[in-house]
Amino acid sequence: MANIPLLIGIDGGATKTAGVLITSDGRVVARARARGSAIIGPPGSEACATLSSIVDSLCAQAAIARGDIAWLGLGLNGIDFEDELPMQHAALAAALGISPDRFTLVNDGLVALWGASAAPAACIVHHGSGFTAAYRAEHGGERLFNHLDVARVFDMRSALVSLVERMILGMAPPTPLKEKALAHFGITDERKYCEAVFRRLIPRERQLSSLPLIYQAWLEGDPAAVELVRKAVDDYALAARAMIAKTGRPDADATFGGGVIASAPAQFWPLLAARVHDCYPAATVKLPELPAELGAAIMAGYRIGLDPAKLLEELREADSDR
Repeated sequence: MANIPLLIGIDGGATKTAGVLITSDGRVVARARARGSAIIGPPGSEACATLSSIVDSLCAQAAIARGDIAWLGLGLNGIDFEDELPMQHAALAAALGISPDRFTLVNDGLVALWGASAAPAACIVHHGSGFTAAYRAEHGGERLFNHLDVARVFDMRSALVSLVERMILGMAPPTPLKEKALAHFGITDERKYCEAVFRRLIPRERQLSSLPLIYQAWLEGDPAAVELVRKAVDDYALAARAMIAKTGRPDADATFGGGVIASAPAQFWPLLAARVHDCYPAATVKLPELPAELGAAIMAGYRIGLDPAKLLEELREADSDR
């Protein structure tokens, strides 16, 4: 690897952190994973330690020192406000043992976009444990979109919680989805459901894991599930159409990822594509090309003058060979 620039990309979220070390010609040298490293305001000691351990692991696998890294790109949950960025950048550069002038720090939604598409004009709608979105008209012009979710993009999981109570109360027609949801939430007496929700007796993990039963009920034609999926598709497409408009390119790539969307049955995608194509028939609707940590490495490569589209294609080939 002599004289070949080495790049690190890291994606730090609330539940996990993933890192990768690549060469500038698109070869993956090392990978590492750890617990979540999200921050709020100043980076905490635990987040710094987690991120530093990722860099330690990558460098150890490649038998290099931190000084051998040409650039490090980090996408981190919690990088939300411009006035906090200089402080966060300086603190994390010190924690990672990397020179600040070889370190790019952005919100994790932006590195997801870097990995999502090789196209200059592109957007991403990412819905997992949380929601984030980003778009660009050209490489290097990435912008966040509703990344704090103040606009409240529709979430089938939380909507199901309230829908079940509306069915119990007679405010919505009951369907088989009600009993399936009650069983999933561990509720044997529907009269206790409201209290269980209000007192947070149903674990959040149980609520977040309700997607398979929603999608299965949708495939079975359950009217309530059909409506939940329709609302989700409409809102995802609405976000994508708004971002495509901001790119000024009607043929932009519209990518959709995150566990909520990636776990959807195949029948979900034609509906989503049709709603995007209602306004932008030339747009390409697809899953992201690469995971966000590789997107962070592509961003790092862009900072040293590499062609991001070419690097993505090289990394995609390397990723498909794993």
